[in-house]
Amino acid sequence: MLVVLGVGPSASARHHMQLLLKPIEMHSASTFQCMDPHKLNACPRPDSDCLCGLLRTPNIDRLAEEGVRLTQHLAAAPLCTPSRSSFLTGRHSFRSGMEAHDGYRALQWNGGSGGLPENETTFARILQQQGYATGLIGKWHQGVNCESRTDHCHHPLNHGFDYFYGMPFTLVNDCDPGRPPEVDASTRARLWFYTQVAALGVLTIALGKICGLISVPWKAVLGAASLVFLFFVSWYASFGFVRRWNCILMRNHDVTEQPMVLERTAHLMLQEAVSYIER
Repeated sequence: MLVVLGVGPSASARHHMQLLLKPIEMHSASTFQCMDPHKLNACPRPDSDCLCGLLRTPNIDRLAEEGVRLTQHLAAAPLCTPSRSSFLTGRHSFRSGMEAHDGYRALQWNGGSGGLPENETTFARILQQQGYATGLIGKWHQGVNCESRTDHCHHPLNHGFDYFYGMPFTLVNDCDPGRPPEVDASTRARLWFYTQVAALGVLTIALGKICGLISVPWKAVLGAASLVFLFFVSWYASFGFVRRWNCILMRNHDVTEQPMVLERTAHLMLQEAVSYIER
């Protein structure tokens, strides 16, 4: 979920505006029961009470009634990174380099060097230039760094936002210790398989040496074991700690929780959003 807030006026603003944008990524049609068209048709007011009476949403209904409600939307892409870049800039994602055709259409790591280019104009930057205070609470997933982990060249604060609190990456299965891995899951499975095969080979050679079935120097056995261990460490240092590297919360440029605790993440973001509006 991404919550973008444009709140004004500042000292130089000529108008007062409150803008709340809340795009929600639907992972399945069963996420909300009112996705069922039959239940929508049965609702006396399909545009209110998100769960058709199962869950009352009076405050959201009031926002819709007092503000501008957009009922039609065409997403630029079916997943996070490219659709969000288009939403922020009003341009097709391939024009800003935020699209790919190699199976990696969404950014996979916080430590990656890709992200929304600094020269892209976002609607947040336009609001900021008009004197409005802008804040982003929620998920970014448009990259963080360029050349080092501290340059934050793709950070929200470099794209027109005065304040940021939330996930610089995204919410994946790896963020929940009880769920199967998601980030490069097939690559991770292959690497683990190769490690097991190599370790089994070294153990077989060592047993053959002990039983006198083969004549191999112990230095060679230990060397092979060391190579297998180094191979394991080389990939496990990243894939074994996906939750720590990717599942974090930030406030502006500072990491506030690493890894984040999912049970309280939504509550923390709600508190931040309310606090930002009140400020």
